[in-house]
Amino acid sequence: MQLSFVETMRGTLRHGGAHHPVDFQIRTRRLARGRFAVDGVVHASPWLEEGPCEGTLTIGLWPASIAYDVGFRARDGSPLRLVGAKSPSVLQPLRSMSVLPIELRDGLGTVLAAGSMQFDLFELPEFIASWLPTPTLPRRRFEARLRAVTRAALTGGTS
Repeated sequence: MQLSFVETMRGTLRHGGAHHPVDFQIRTRRLARGRFAVDGVVHASPWLEEGPCEGTLTIGLWPASIAYDVGFRARDGSPLRLVGAKSPSVLQPLRSMSVLPIELRDGLGTVLAAGSMQFDLFELPEFIASWLPTPTLPRRRFEARLRAVTRAALTGGTS
């Protein structure tokens, strides 16, 4: 059985003195020890209303870290990436596991915006259920949303 789960994070990015909403819902697939491929749906207005994303999630043991690198295309087709890492701590387990400092970078790695995203603890039951090998309702909803967003991106639908 391939280790996999679905995670949603939401937050804001600061750019030019303004705060912009950002969120992603990603599905992971284990590639190798501590490394996962991710794909899903991202929202990062004003750069992209909604579109498909893909990237990696890397879990490091020493020092403890959970690093995200989620790539997507802006409305104008230029490549963008959300990059950040959590640093799990036994002194602050909830905060360190649920808050993700994040940067929005362009294709050259230049930081365009910075902020933070958070895992909503009310979604913990759905997150835990997503680890199960059987299709759950939240996983089926995620699959349907990903198919719709990917189809819209391929056919030039609104994003």
